[in-house]
Amino acid sequence: MLKPKRKITRKEIKKDPFLESIDKLENNFEQNKKTYLNIAIGLIASVLVINILLNKQSQKNIDSNSDLGMALVAFDNEDYDNAKFQFETIVSEYSGTNSSNVANYYLGKISFENDDLDKSKTYLNAYLKDPEPDILIPGAIKMLSNIALKSSEYDKAIKLLDRGIRLDLNSDIINDFKLLKVSILKDQGKPEIAQNILDEILKEEKLPNHLKRLSEELIGMM
Repeated sequence: MLKPKRKITRKEIKKDPFLESIDKLENNFEQNKKTYLNIAIGLIASVLVINILLNKQSQKNIDSNSDLGMALVAFDNEDYDNAKFQFETIVSEYSGTNSSNVANYYLGKISFENDDLDKSKTYLNAYLKDPEPDILIPGAIKMLSNIALKSSEYDKAIKLLDRGIRLDLNSDIINDFKLLKVSILKDQGKPEIAQNILDEILKEEKLPNHLKRLSEELIGMM
């Protein structure tokens, strides 16, 4: 004959380890419900803020690109005063964007053409801190090295060109930098170092005609 099931008393239930752990969790949750709720609200708020910031950054990039396009049109039309004002506005309002970097480059170029070398140096160095797009790097380095030469800072000019040579740029641009360096070394009275660089350049099989011609002209000058 089957024995009747023994009733589990409340006291025994409380002694069950699994049930006790659940009770502890429930009690802990009840005691800290407000804290958990605040954490959850904080996480939700963080996600919302991140989304808002990303959307704002996206819109900022769109607006800055649009303004840059108008500034470049003014520059191409040789309306330099208007272009300068627009580039300055982009640098002021859209800091941290690629458009701001490009604006710094063109402000440097305008200042360079106006022989305002200190301003040009400031703008071009600002561009080179975050050189995007990198297509403008050669122009920035050439202008800065030229500014250094105008102040008779030959070593500084060479350092700038060496910086360009170390970059992962088109080989023709690299050779252009090297030839500028050769020209400076020639003026410094260092023909042997200059000649070694020229020999390296002329060894290249696919050297463009204009670089080959310039190399030969420099050899003739030395």
